[in-house]
Amino acid sequence: MLPRAEEPPPVAADYSVEATGNESEPESEDESPQIPDPLAPVNKAMFTVNDTFYFWVLKPVAQGYAHVPEDFRIIFSNIYDNLWAPSRMLNNLLQLRLKGAGNELLRFVLNSVVGIGGISDAARDAFGIKKQEADFGQTMGHYGIDHGFYLVLPVFGPSSLRDGVGLVGDRFMHPLTYVGSSHLTFGQSAGISAHEKVNDTSFRIGDYESFKESAIDPYIAMRDAFVQQRKKKVDESKQ
Repeated sequence: MLPRAEEPPPVAADYSVEATGNESEPESEDESPQIPDPLAPVNKAMFTVNDTFYFWVLKPVAQGYAHVPEDFRIIFSNIYDNLWAPSRMLNNLLQLRLKGAGNELLRFVLNSVVGIGGISDAARDAFGIKKQEADFGQTMGHYGIDHGFYLVLPVFGPSSLRDGVGLVGDRFMHPLTYVGSSHLTFGQSAGISAHEKVNDTSFRIGDYESFKESAIDPYIAMRDAFVQQRKKKVDESKQ
């Protein structure tokens, strides 16, 4: 069986949130990492919309798609991950993590050539070059730009003003942004993005359900987990 790319692309801020050690009993408002939430009523409404979308649309589609042999789904996962390598390379460079930027450049070249367009992660499997996660929201945090305020985005889920801008920045670093402008229709580009989301979700069915069941207040738990996760990413960029 082909090994799958280690993590989803940084822009794929989906319904699973990295474990933070306090999901089952979220800390009180005073103890948990804080982020201004002036749009709480709107954010809670969007949280409900995303929750409904997951259970009524994304999960059923991903469950059906999961019948596709895992090796084929892993191939797609590796291809999508390779397409995000330029974004990781540029963000590592912007964070002055030169080794990480060099590793991502090597990974992109090796996986595109030896890995035949990213079908396999040849850089990791044959050369031991591991992925160096980096995104534009993290880059802004690296230079001291705060979140601003909390946002729950349609489909993308938990975010903030800073990280929402970061999503746009990362998209401008994605190769298909430029290929798509001249060779792909809007529908084709949207279809590729939708397939990437469904393909990734097919490996993660149950993660969001477990998170939600373990949380006293899923909205607050998701918000706190997001802030902790992003703080961890920014801290890593400074090491």
